[in-house]
Amino acid sequence: MGTQYKKLLVLGLDAALPDLLIKFSEEGSLPHIKKLMGQGIFSRVKTVFPPLTAAAWSAIVTGAGPGTAGIPSLMVKLPGEELDNWHTSFDRRMLLAQTLWEVAGDNGLKTALINWPVTWPIGAYKNCIQVAASLNPPFRYFYMPIWDIASSSFYSTEKHFCNQIPGRAVQIFPKPASDREKAAESKLQPLEFSIEVPPVYAKGLSYHVLIISKTGEGYDSVKIFKSKTDDKPIAELAVSEKSELQYEVFTDRDGHKRKGRFRFELIDLSSDGKTCKLFAWAINTAESYTSPPELTGELEKEVGPYLEVDDPWAYMDQWVELSHYMNQLQTHADWWGNATTYVLKNKQWDLAFSWVGTVDHVQHVLYGGIVPESKLFDPEKYNMCFDNIRLAYKQIDRNIGKILESVNLDETLVVAVSDHGFTHNDWNPYLKTFLAKAGLLSYNTDSETGRMEVNWKKTKCHPLEPSHAHIFINLKGRDPQGIVEIEDYEKVQEEIKKALYSIKDPVTGEQAMAAVLTKQEASTLGTFEGPGWDRIGDVLFAFKPGFLANTFIYPAAVKYADGTERMIPNPEEHEPSILGRHFSGAHVTLPGIKEMEAAIIISGKNLPSKKRKLTMDIIDIAPTIAWLLGIPCPKDSEGGICQDFMQFKAKED
Repeated sequence: MGTQYKKLLVLGLDAALPDLLIKFSEEGSLPHIKKLMGQGIFSRVKTVFPPLTAAAWSAIVTGAGPGTAGIPSLMVKLPGEELDNWHTSFDRRMLLAQTLWEVAGDNGLKTALINWPVTWPIGAYKNCIQVAASLNPPFRYFYMPIWDIASSSFYSTEKHFCNQIPGRAVQIFPKPASDREKAAESKLQPLEFSIEVPPVYAKGLSYHVLIISKTGEGYDSVKIFKSKTDDKPIAELAVSEKSELQYEVFTDRDGHKRKGRFRFELIDLSSDGKTCKLFAWAINTAESYTSPPELTGELEKEVGPYLEVDDPWAYMDQWVELSHYMNQLQTHADWWGNATTYVLKNKQWDLAFSWVGTVDHVQHVLYGGIVPESKLFDPEKYNMCFDNIRLAYKQIDRNIGKILESVNLDETLVVAVSDHGFTHNDWNPYLKTFLAKAGLLSYNTDSETGRMEVNWKKTKCHPLEPSHAHIFINLKGRDPQGIVEIEDYEKVQEEIKKALYSIKDPVTGEQAMAAVLTKQEASTLGTFEGPGWDRIGDVLFAFKPGFLANTFIYPAAVKYADGTERMIPNPEEHEPSILGRHFSGAHVTLPGIKEMEAAIIISGKNLPSKKRKLTMDIIDIAPTIAWLLGIPCPKDSEGGICQDFMQFKAKED
């Protein structure tokens, strides 16, 4: 590197909001972030369109927008594939633009990537070590993590919600145990039930559970066995206790054998044994997730096992308390801090990029509770929501302090950056319902599986899952089952725009769309024609704050007087958000509004302490960092170097 900075450390703080960073720093909750602000330049950042994780982080490290980088949303639809087919945008093979670490590698510099998004599969970069790669979030509508084998599951004597992949909440019916007294060692008649972990998504393994009493004063614990005939339990738990990690070989839904691990946790048990709630944590990978592979063992010995994603749905489905979820976020934040610190202390690196996503996740859950404009806002719940959001920021800040102790700040340029802002979410319109009503999308609901089956012969368009930002026209000659003639392309674009503008707030009648544009107008949103242009939808749209599309088509049963019934798509047009039950925060609106702005702190020796008046563009970050380091700019960058940084470097020179 040709400047005073011999190293670069980028801390990716997903969804860290500029106003909250300032507020929490000023009140003393974020001492380490406050110190960075005091030793560098703070700026608000205009994010990419759509303001979603994969697209934004790709823009940050390449300087290229979606039309060039090829990352249009959380998913990618490749040309020539069915309109309802998609690939995860967190797959690095989808990224078409050059990254900062690829530039560094070509110039003989070494990079460390710790949990950084859009870098999976790992092990492909020159002069680079990698630890894991985020992020495939557990959406309510489908489960798509990169490393996890299955999401969490819940086994309860009561019926419970299951808002993410039906079947994960299993009702159990304990009964008096037969011939199990020896194994139980219980002062009361033991109760028994059997479960499969996981119940869905991968092939489940059987476990047998005994509810026992150690004191004779009521049931107080459970013993978990690998089979009904085993005498030695693999776990014995009282309420709130977690088991040791259980290592197993699972068969995933594609038939592949996968090594995984998880914990049991006893959430509740009544003294009469009539209430029992047993939680099985998400099944994480027990295989190598680093490059080189042997780094996995080193890390686990020092900092513990990798956890891919946290589990907001366990809280929102009311399986566990909010405090349980916040403790889980703490575990994730601590792993991030410890893993990053270990790599920085023990490995050779010139550039390091390390990412953590817990702030984003808690804001999805609680953000509507701190926004007075939201219909979910309840003054009595404000402190609860705000205090827990603050807690997530504090968890991150404590680990930033730990990380910064492992680097020489006199020679390191430290960049703390987020990817997007947040707005509240009041309503979840069924986007496909509106398209169907307009005669643009035709589907049936399978009576047995409940899945949507598209009738392509009558379908003019389909949204890119999970129904954020892009709609593709079923164009003849371009798409496998295209029906729209090329000469009708613009006509169908207008039909789609009209259908989208028909979506309104069901209570106020307010327009739900902030903008609907044709692909020809995409440059208005910073999406320019480039190598990824054929991945951009034919119509682009952004909701106003307060709306987030529900991509699912729920089946509904219609019963007739003669006792027969049939399955139809759910006739409702909107699903109302409920605080604590659904995402109350979202980021699917226009990137230019203040609430959607991200934040950046560029801190280093001799940098002035200042807050920039002008908002930095997200595609300017990579070229500005490259300029400060004295390395070439990523070749696909569409951004430029911020003028005040150029002035600083001129003074330095």
